[in-house]
Amino acid sequence: MKHAGFLVTAAVALFLGLLPGARAATVYKYKILYTFTGGADGGTPTASPVLDGLGNLYGITGSGGTGTDCPYQGGCGVAFELSPQKNGHWKENVLFNWVEDTGGASAQPLLLDNAGNLYGGTDSVEYSSPAYIFELTPGSGGWNFNPIYDEGYDGGGDCLVLDQAGDLYGCIPPGGIGELSPGSNGWTYTDLSDETSAVAPLSRDAKGDLYGTDPYGGKGGCSGGCGTAFQLTPNGDGTWTYHVIHYFGTWQHDGTLPVGGLTLDAAGNAYGGTWDGGQYNDGVVFRLTPSGDGLWEETVLHTFSNCFLNGCSPLYTLVLDSAGALYGTADGGDEKCGPCGVIFKLAPQRSGKWQYSVLHTFHGPEGADPNGVILDSKGNLFGTTFDGGKYGYGVVFELAP
Repeated sequence: MKHAGFLVTAAVALFLGLLPGARAATVYKYKILYTFTGGADGGTPTASPVLDGLGNLYGITGSGGTGTDCPYQGGCGVAFELSPQKNGHWKENVLFNWVEDTGGASAQPLLLDNAGNLYGGTDSVEYSSPAYIFELTPGSGGWNFNPIYDEGYDGGGDCLVLDQAGDLYGCIPPGGIGELSPGSNGWTYTDLSDETSAVAPLSRDAKGDLYGTDPYGGKGGCSGGCGTAFQLTPNGDGTWTYHVIHYFGTWQHDGTLPVGGLTLDAAGNAYGGTWDGGQYNDGVVFRLTPSGDGLWEETVLHTFSNCFLNGCSPLYTLVLDSAGALYGTADGGDEKCGPCGVIFKLAPQRSGKWQYSVLHTFHGPEGADPNGVILDSKGNLFGTTFDGGKYGYGVVFELAP
C-alpha cells in the first residue's frame, strides 16, 4: 500500500487536492456477494476470481480453511466456488483445503479450461515443503488436487496463461518462461526463455505470441532498472524469440515498475499500468502500439494524481470491454482506511483523449485492498478484496452499471 509517508509532502498533497477528481457518469451499484469469516470458509483472498459460463465464480484464499500443519493460525487457505441462487444470494462451496504437503495457493488467479478444470500454482507454507503447479478436477466425490509439475523450489507457478489446446505458459522454473503440455504420460516441460523475471500473468494473442511485463531490469533512472514490457514469439522450430517492446522510465513522466500484466485488444495493442513514475510518481496507464519492424510506440493514457481522491499505483492486470474501455483497481482512495483502494474506468473519447473516472472507493467495512477485477458479457465487474468486510477477512463483490 502507498501510505501517507510514501506519497508527496503535505504541501504538495494540498495543492493536488485542488485538482478535480472525475466521477463516473454512470452510477455503478456495489454489492457484496460473500463475506469471508476466516474460518472453514477461508479468508484473505489473494487474487481476482474467474467466471465460468454458468455465472459461477472460482477463487483462492490465503488463510482459513481446515488445512493442518500450517505455519500460521487459521489454516492454509482454500479454493472456493460461489454460485448465484434464485433468491439473489450467493452460496460458497469449498473445493479444496490447502495443507502443508500441497503448499498454499500463490497470489495468482486460477485458470479455467473448457472442461471445467482449474489450474494454478502453490507456494511453500513451510521451509522445504513442496510447491506445485496443479490441476483441480471435479469428480463425483468432490474436487481432486492433481500436482502436474514439481518446480523444485519454494515459489508457485506464477504468471500462468492457458491456450485452447490446454497448454500452460508461465514463469515455470528452472527457466524463466516455460511451457507445460499435457500428454498420455503426464505433462512435458519446455524452456522458452531465460531473459525475464515476470511476476504478473502473461497474455497470449491469436498468433500464439506471449506478452508480459518485468518490473526488474531494463533502463531508466530506477535502481536496477525501471522495468520492461516484452514479447515472446514462436519461431516454428520449437524455439522462441524474446524481445523488449518497451523500456520504462526512459523519458520524463513515463511510468516505472510495471507489476500488472498486459491486456491485448483485437488490433494488437497492449495496455497496462505501472506502480510508480508519471508526472506525480503515482503511476500511469499506458498503451503500446506496434509500429512495424518490431518497434512499439508507447502512449500514456492516464497519469495518476491526488492518490487519496482518485487512486494511484495500479497493481493488477486491466480488463477491456467491447467498447474499448479499460477497468482496474488502484491503491489510494479513502485515507482514513489505510487507504483501501478504488475501482476505476478509463474510456476513450472521440477527441482521442481518455476519460478517467472512479467507479467505487473502498472504505473498509464493505471490503479493502481489491485484488483486481474481471468483467462479464453484461458489463458487470467482479472481484475480491484482501481484507476488510465484517470480519476483516475480505469479501467477493460485484459492481454493476
